[in-house]
Amino acid sequence: MTERTEAPRRHLSLADATAIYAGIILGSGIFVAPAAIAGAVPSIPIAVGLWVCGAVVAACGASCYAECASRMPANGGFFVFNREAYGPAIAFVGGWAAIFVTYPASIAAIALVFATYLAQATGVGGWERASAAAALASAGVLSAVGLRTGPRAQVVLTSCKIGALGLLAVAALTARGRIAPGAAAMPAAAAATATPWLSALLILLWTYDGWSDVTLVAGEVQDPGKNIGRAVLIGTAVLAMVYGLTQLAVMTVLPDGRAAASPRPVAAAVEAIWGETAGRGVAALVVVSTFGSILGTVLTVSRLGFAMAKGGAFLKGMAALHPRWGTPARATAALTAAAIAYVLLASFRNILALFTFSVWIFYGITAVALIILRRRRVGEATAWRAPLGWTAPVVVLAVGAGMTVQLVAADPLRASAGAALFAAAFPVYALIARSDARRR
Repeated sequence: MTERTEAPRRHLSLADATAIYAGIILGSGIFVAPAAIAGAVPSIPIAVGLWVCGAVVAACGASCYAECASRMPANGGFFVFNREAYGPAIAFVGGWAAIFVTYPASIAAIALVFATYLAQATGVGGWERASAAAALASAGVLSAVGLRTGPRAQVVLTSCKIGALGLLAVAALTARGRIAPGAAAMPAAAAATATPWLSALLILLWTYDGWSDVTLVAGEVQDPGKNIGRAVLIGTAVLAMVYGLTQLAVMTVLPDGRAAASPRPVAAAVEAIWGETAGRGVAALVVVSTFGSILGTVLTVSRLGFAMAKGGAFLKGMAALHPRWGTPARATAALTAAAIAYVLLASFRNILALFTFSVWIFYGITAVALIILRRRRVGEATAWRAPLGWTAPVVVLAVGAGMTVQLVAADPLRASAGAALFAAAFPVYALIARSDARRR
């Protein structure tokens, strides 16, 4: 069978795009973040309000990407936007950093969390790296074997995650006042060492991270001028509700500082309501949640490699669609292999550091790209616009600058290594550009 090089057809509905968006973001963070939030702000309304503030930041970032995608509705996301706004060199550097560092590191980190909780759920330890690699391989297969296979699985997984957390919130509110004994107050000394608000904010923003990825499949979304923007706003609203209700449930069931003191607050809340056996089931829920995030990321990021190859910034063989499945199977396999390499060769801490430093820089670059696209009126006639005009890009730039400065101050050595990785991409681009010029 002859491989195809045209773009995949537009097969993703509004529901598909929303499920992909929410499924990528809703990973493992919500299962640990409520403790940090409870330690920073003991008031339930303020704690829930923090999740709403996080949703505003996520909505602003996602809206920037969604507007760019509605103006340029093709697969490849920020690579396409940045190429139009800044030219091929910046787009190349961003794309190569994403393919070789940001996304493989992110997926590998999530896979290691998946493996840790799988060991807890099954009681079988010692195989974490192997099970993480197996999860990545499975996500790659589901993403590659059919245009509809990955999105259908994503809808099911996202629905299960949201439903389970919603059930916890309902149970917590209905069980209030009749929680099993053991909800004693936390000692004052323990309360004094609770996570400070700044660390809580970082964890909260990490729990919302991933809001840019759905635009990588903009070329496969039906009516992208409307549906991408709708998907990110609906998805963010759903996540804000789920996260806020989960925080409410945890702090209701675990009062007097117990939520802040727990290393596994959601599991502890479940155990307080239904008993220890049910608490173990939270590990299984984390397994489902993290696999859904892995699947959504592999599905979307594989389109980045495909778009870069079509634009001459990646291996040409990655620009082909599978003749039977209609998916960028080669690009999917390459991304999966890179993530597996990270899992087998690097520690979780180093993987996460590589991801965290680079991602906020590119969020800021894309926010500026939106401003440039607006000034040039690219796609102006059909574009969906981010609400409140300049608010969305300004918020992303402010938060991105703050995050980057803090990360550089906290770990200048890793920040320097990340900057060196970016700088190294420019000579590679120069070589590729010179080679292309000679062929012409």
